[in-house]
Amino acid sequence: MAITDTQSKWGLVSIRPQDPAKVGPYRIAGRLGAGGMGVVYAGVDAAGQRAAVKLIHHTYAADPEFRVRFRREVAMLRRVRGACCVRILAADAEAEQPWLATEYIDGRTLDEHVRAHGPLAGDELFGLAAGLAEALVAVHAAQVVHRDLKAANVMVSPAGPRLVDFGIARALDGTSLTGTGLVIGSPGWVSPEEYAGGPTGPAADVYGWALVVVFAATGRLPYGVGRPEVLSYRVMNEAVDTSAVPHELRPAIDAALAKTPGTRPAMDQVLAVVARAWRDRHGEAAAATWNPAADVTARLERVWSVPARDAAAWPRETPSPRGRLRRLSPVVAAVTALACTAAILLNLPSDAETGTSAAPPSDARAGAPSTGSAIGSPSATPSASPATPSASRPAPAPSTAGALAAALDLSLGVTPTADFTFEGGFTQSSAAAEARGRLLSGDSRTEDDFAMAVDPAEEPTGRYVVTDGLFYRDRPGAAAMRLEDQKPEDVDWYALMVAGMAGPSVIQQVVLNTADLRADGRTYTGVLPAGETGGRLRRLLDSWLGADVSEASGSSYLSYRLTTDAGNRPTRFVLTWKVPVSGSGVYESVFTTTYRGWRASERIAKPAG
Repeated sequence: MAITDTQSKWGLVSIRPQDPAKVGPYRIAGRLGAGGMGVVYAGVDAAGQRAAVKLIHHTYAADPEFRVRFRREVAMLRRVRGACCVRILAADAEAEQPWLATEYIDGRTLDEHVRAHGPLAGDELFGLAAGLAEALVAVHAAQVVHRDLKAANVMVSPAGPRLVDFGIARALDGTSLTGTGLVIGSPGWVSPEEYAGGPTGPAADVYGWALVVVFAATGRLPYGVGRPEVLSYRVMNEAVDTSAVPHELRPAIDAALAKTPGTRPAMDQVLAVVARAWRDRHGEAAAATWNPAADVTARLERVWSVPARDAAAWPRETPSPRGRLRRLSPVVAAVTALACTAAILLNLPSDAETGTSAAPPSDARAGAPSTGSAIGSPSATPSASPATPSASRPAPAPSTAGALAAALDLSLGVTPTADFTFEGGFTQSSAAAEARGRLLSGDSRTEDDFAMAVDPAEEPTGRYVVTDGLFYRDRPGAAAMRLEDQKPEDVDWYALMVAGMAGPSVIQQVVLNTADLRADGRTYTGVLPAGETGGRLRRLLDSWLGADVSEASGSSYLSYRLTTDAGNRPTRFVLTWKVPVSGSGVYESVFTTTYRGWRASERIAKPAG
């Protein structure tokens, strides 16, 4: 199920109802992918120029620190002038939702190209190695370090290889596009010095260049597959097998893979060696004075060849602002916009209507009025809310974990129903979703019920009912399923993601297991080990890891930020799963739920039939 942050599944994906018709001067023709800090769209301007347009999510747009980093990101990109680097076309860091447009590159990412055609050889491999080196020389000349070299960030286009995704780049003046305390880069592609917590300079890109070329030559991940902490150990302690790399390239590759950054060659030295090896392969002697970058660019124009079927089709029809494109035929539409190492965070419109009505089940909770499975629908008539602690005067703000858990239990027992929106996902993957709907808080014997629309980043929207410990696709006659039976590769697994992160019972459980709760008014923060979770949250983490979280990721932990209203009912819950992978940083997966309209109990019924 996982695909790259910058690439949709073999083609342009149709626009979704919540997508904009236009971003800046670009008419939106479809989705290219979702990842990092937002969604990447296929755009075309008034002159017909194609672009990959990345629109930043509202959550980050509201963060002043993020906007500062975004401005730096744009400024850095404008300084890069490599022939094999993606070009920036336009950007607006001051827009309500900041956006960035880069040139649209036809072709597959390197990892997809290798999956489709096998490892590279001959001029393809030498051209990839030389073109990527040319790009990195240009990046470093602009006083920038890319810091996320991997196969998914290299495009194999008809015009040659292209380096994309500068979303976590660092300027050599010390500014950074990422917050502190995070591991930068993707597991298995991170340099040893980054894992060790040392300074990250151009040598990290030299190391990343070598890993990418090894992957291209072998079709195998340099350090194999495994959990982030396993991969970090291998990077720090094991050597990469370069025996399958052509002998002309192997000395440069082996030198670039040195564990100590100070012993690696500079990128311009690598470029010169690779360019000369490519000339020698064609029986051409280099002149006494020559320009390796110019030589590589000219040779790519002469000998580089990518099958025509790898070039992406552009939609012929022009949709109206309210129109939507069908999913196009399976061709590649590669994105060259920026990506960041963070969970995918999208925004659902508050006025969208989903779901259908259904008859109440015979075993509905006593005293709960039936509203079927309508999801946020005006036709669902909520019962009158009884008096709550906030009806007359604010309830006291709890100051301890036990007091907060008790206050939540009391308030949700009186007004257990609310509308909600959810957004979040697991970092370093496309396993992310947004959702909206209605929930019914569980009691001491039951877990939370949901009637919701779930919109995964790379899968069709699904409508679900979760009730009485089972879940159903929201359509007449749907069969009952168990959330715990779902696996990450199943599209219905996203129902478990939402139920495991957004439920009020999850909040209560997390609060109860917090050893050190910190309160600031009605905002509470805390931390707990992932191994101390339970219920649906624990099942979700176990499912994602494919093993018990205590055994597979025993050092990981959860931090949260909970805001409540005057009646001690949740209004916003941000849960972050942090997985340490070195002594200096962590991978973070962020999940955010917003609640509104707390009211008396409304039954959530399974679909009729």
